[in-house]
Amino acid sequence: MAPVIGVTATLKEDTERVAERPLGRFVRADADYVEGVVEAGGVPVVLAPVAGPGAAETLVSGLDGLLLSGGSDLEPSHYGEEALPELGVTLPERDEFEIALARGALRRGIPIFGICRGMQLLNVVLGGTLYQDIPSQLGRGVLGHRQRTPKWQPAHEVEVLPGSLLGGIVGRGVVKVNSYHHQAVKELAPGLVVGARSPDGVIEAIESREPGERWVLGIQWHAEAMRAAGPEHRALFEAHVSAARRYAGRRAAA
Repeated sequence: MAPVIGVTATLKEDTERVAERPLGRFVRADADYVEGVVEAGGVPVVLAPVAGPGAAETLVSGLDGLLLSGGSDLEPSHYGEEALPELGVTLPERDEFEIALARGALRRGIPIFGICRGMQLLNVVLGGTLYQDIPSQLGRGVLGHRQRTPKWQPAHEVEVLPGSLLGGIVGRGVVKVNSYHHQAVKELAPGLVVGARSPDGVIEAIESREPGERWVLGIQWHAEAMRAAGPEHRALFEAHVSAARRYAGRRAAA
């Protein structure tokens, strides 16, 4: 059977003034994430933050893999810092829900794939910290990590570290990636190692120090939007789904 992959979603404000219904919020999961899972052979299930952290354990128990998607900034209180003026929009409801999901998945050994915000959340859940704003905290000499061109176009290259889980997946030492973030990993969490960096030194991928024990991978770029740009981006989804399939097999045999 195809493995079930939970895909996190975000909350958006409803700005359409329709007489039949009031303004409010709605749940949105970008189709690129869902399609990436389907193309890789998984069955995607969208996880809505309105379910609340109390529902996380129930939801995680039915998953074979967890994909933490991109989106809003993380609330700095989760890594022991005060908010800087440059901090972007935060969604506490989403933060709490996804932190609970990630913790539940880690406890169960469920393979986790984090993209952009999802990578940052993984680092925070495991005890790391973030740069709240790259330009103001790292200053001159850093790349423009918020490109203005379409998501399927690369913005810069990243250097993949030899011997990394990421390197084994993408099969090359340099990958061209897009870039849509202003936050980044600062202090790497215990139990994680760097999988890739951009030319300015910003961490672009993180992974489990012991990949044989648990499959955990986070990337800073939006591979879901670059699946048509190169096989290395599709390979990331395929590797996650393959890990989820192995997990499902172990669970069925237990």
